[in-house]
Amino acid sequence: MKKIGLILFITSLIFGIYSCGGNSSDYDKDVEFEFVKVDSLVIDILKTVHILDYHHEKELYLIIPQMSMEGRFIIIDKEGQIVAENTLAEGPDAFGLVTARVGFVGDEIMVVTDGKTFVYDLNLKVQRSFPFEQGIRFRLINFTRDNMSTFKTEDGAVSALVNMNDAFLQTYPVDYFDTLNMVHLQNVQTGEINKGGKIDESSAFKQGVFIPFMDNPIYFSDLKSTTISSIMWGDSILYQIDPNDNFKIVNKINLERITPNKLITVPLEEATRAAVQEHRTNNSRFGGVFNEIVGYGDEVLVGYRTGSDPNLVFENPTEEQQKLETESRKKYYFYIKDGKQVGKPIEWNLPGKIQLNVGQNRYLQYGDQAELHDFEKEYQCYYIYELREKG
Repeated sequence: MKKIGLILFITSLIFGIYSCGGNSSDYDKDVEFEFVKVDSLVIDILKTVHILDYHHEKELYLIIPQMSMEGRFIIIDKEGQIVAENTLAEGPDAFGLVTARVGFVGDEIMVVTDGKTFVYDLNLKVQRSFPFEQGIRFRLINFTRDNMSTFKTEDGAVSALVNMNDAFLQTYPVDYFDTLNMVHLQNVQTGEINKGGKIDESSAFKQGVFIPFMDNPIYFSDLKSTTISSIMWGDSILYQIDPNDNFKIVNKINLERITPNKLITVPLEEATRAAVQEHRTNNSRFGGVFNEIVGYGDEVLVGYRTGSDPNLVFENPTEEQQKLETESRKKYYFYIKDGKQVGKPIEWNLPGKIQLNVGQNRYLQYGDQAELHDFEKEYQCYYIYELREKG
């Protein structure tokens, strides 16, 4: 009897373990999350600013005035007080005007341009620079296309993710996505570049077709991440790549594209620059796009915007009709944790967008001040939201 009882106990224990493991996946998919306003960042600067990055340990923000040709970079604390500033367009500390990414890399700041990378200290004084050639489609002046990602390898070396992978090619060869290294890490101390990470047959871009204007990748990692997360605008697979293991793909997370999502594809051998330019407008207008990614450590929010509702698209639209079309594009965030999607996509129905993670489950809302507030303020104010499970 004792043996039978012991067998039953072990059997029930094993069953319980497997039941928890099996149900957790289903449960995770059914969870609903919401963003709850919990705090704000107030900046006593009249001119609208662009917020580039956040330093978690020192609680510092890197900002720059918008629409400015002077290249004035500013570091503020969480109270909105200026702790350092410098003009980086000209002078002994200058890198110029064209930027691709800018952000904190450990206790330094890296600026990625179209021909070099520059490293600054937290007083915004240049420390060193490295050659870095990369085809960049968007040459922005004192602005960035996306956020800076960083990574710390097992030997303690700190690197920044510097590549853009978005230069136009006259023709995309059939093996283009076989040879594409998704991740280019540059050591912040030595300037050494380490490349790797290739998409596999799961990707929409490995199916013999090309999706014009939708091959841009977005990234997230920080110094607490164990992998680098990356997804292309027109794909549905979020790859998590481990630079410590020869850039091995650790996780492939399928994110279901939400309609409307009408994308034009062409055979890869016909993927010329002309084809990209021909279909760019319609793919951008009618196709869904994964165009934002933020996070902290191994918790990531992947932003997705649907295409326009075809029923609300008009020829020679009036201002009201154009507004209806714009509002038909919905925004969602997919919550990724422990290498899988957790919960349902979270609809973002607030103005602006999530710009940065600023603490555990905390995110900074960024947008035009007129959108964020019901009345005009004499200072800049950006709200901080916490991601919480509903109920």
